Amino acid sequence: MNRRGIVGGIALLVGWAIGSAIAPALLPAPLSVLERLPAILGPGPGGDGLTHLGYSLFRVTLATTVGLAVAVPVGVAMALDDRIEVGVSVWLPFWMTIPTLVVVLVAMVLFGFSGLSVVAAVVVAATPFATVTVYEGAANVDRDLLAMASAFGADRRAVLRDIYLPSILPALFGSARYLLSMVWKIVVLAETFGMNRGMGALFRFWFNEGDLTALFATIALFVGVMVAFQATISGLERRLFRWRDGLPTAR
Repeated sequence: MNRRGIVGGIALLVGWAIGSAIAPALLPAPLSVLERLPAILGPGPGGDGLTHLGYSLFRVTLATTVGLAVAVPVGVAMALDDRIEVGVSVWLPFWMTIPTLVVVLVAMVLFGFSGLSVVAAVVVAATPFATVTVYEGAANVDRDLLAMASAFGADRRAVLRDIYLPSILPALFGSARYLLSMVWKIVVLAETFGMNRGMGALFRFWFNEGDLTALFATIALFVGVMVAFQATISGLERRLFRWRDGLPTAR
């Protein structure tokens, strides 16, 4: 994590501590939440926190993979073929403006309270945004490189592998970060509505119990895992693209 992220985290903790000192009945203290976290992770009234986290992580990973598997080929195809670009772009604003809550509810009605409904909701709600990002990256490919490849008779597979793929990698990482953050929210929202396992189910349990300290401890666990995922992707991205800054790549 960079210095600004650390400073922001410290500022958040300080503001949280001040708020809890002013209104302890409304906002549990950070230390109280931290002390409650081990009990949340183990077996308890709401279930094993690590088990709930495992279910959510599986759904997030599956949904993100499916979203990227749809967004990448569609985005590249839009950049390669104007007919596909026109046909898809007509519908993208429609899919991008549907409220996430509506998408989740419709998916629950169609597929029941199951993992399939979560994946379907993510694909509908998040994939259009990732598709646009990939398309913009693929559309900005250097035309001189494409002309050179055509002049030397490079086949389409070589063009995709050696020209388009390096060009869309930054957009792909951007899409992955965006999808990951959006998928987490959609998955937890779907779990909160009525699924029995997952972080959303644990949120719902402690909310119904009225235990704010346990609820904040669950949220802290959720946010901590999200931040770790984002930091991992950002670190991998910096490692892969060190060459753009003229820095030696790490071995």
